[in-house]
Amino acid sequence: MAVFLGKPKQTEKKAIEIGTEYKVNKRGNIILNDDNDEARRMVEHCYRTQKTLVNPIVDWEEDDVWEFLNGNGIEHCCLYDQGYRRIGCIGCPMSRRAEKEFENYPKYKRNYIRAFDRMVENNRKNGIKMKDNWKDGESVMRWWLQKDQEDE
Repeated sequence: MAVFLGKPKQTEKKAIEIGTEYKVNKRGNIILNDDNDEARRMVEHCYRTQKTLVNPIVDWEEDDVWEFLNGNGIEHCCLYDQGYRRIGCIGCPMSRRAEKEFENYPKYKRNYIRAFDRMVENNRKNGIKMKDNWKDGESVMRWWLQKDQEDE
C-alpha cells in the first residue's frame, strides 16, 4: 500500500488519471490499495519526491521472476520454500499470514503483546483515549489480527 502526501484534490486527480484503486483516509491522504496495480508503468514519476522511478520487472509474472533467479543461480530466502509469497515484517497486518507467522515465531508475538501492554499503560497514564476494547496487550493483538469484527 502506498500513500500519496500532498494536496488531496491534486493527488486524487492523479490517482484517477493513472486509473488505480485508491481510498482517502481520515487525514485526506490518498492511499493506493495495490502497489501491483495494472496501471503501474516501467518508468514513473513520484509527485511527492519529484523523483523518477524505474520498475524494470513491472510486467513480469511470478514464473518469470523464479525463472530468472533459478536460471542465474541466484539464492533466495528459504521462507519462499516454506510457502511464503510475501516477506516483510513478522505479523504485518497487511499480510494474510500474520496469525500463522505468530504461530511459527511465538517470541515475536509475545514481544508484540508486551509492546502493546506498554502502549496501553502509557496511554492510560497520559490520559490518551483508546479504542474501548483495548484493555491490554492481548486485546490490542486481537484487533491487530482483525479478530474484533466490530472495529471493521
